Amino acid sequence: MDGINFPFALATTETLAPLATGAAALTVDDNMTICGLGELGAATTLTITASAELRTGAILHVKALSDGTARTLTFAGDITAVAMTGVISKTKVHSFVFDGSKFLPLGAAVQID
Repeated sequence: MDGINFPFALATTETLAPLATGAAALTVDDNMTICGLGELGAATTLTITASAELRTGAILHVKALSDGTARTLTFAGDITAVAMTGVISKTKVHSFVFDGSKFLPLGAAVQID
């Protein structure tokens, strides 16, 4: 359903595998995006790019699982957020809202397991 944004179409779900170099990238082009990073095996930087079609108020959820070490997820690009520090073998979620130029945090990251 190209060209139809949430809430009239399904939210976009992206599953990224962080590179061994500790880098991952995501272009957000829907008004509700859920990004799962899988298991972080190194400190990772997630670079977010907001597409030109993205509307103010778009929501982004980022989910990351630390491996046997508490991993840190740093955000770069079209996002303003402090690094998310993981807990050994636990998943954390952080949510953001788009203000027209950057994604801003809706609160603190939450451990969900």
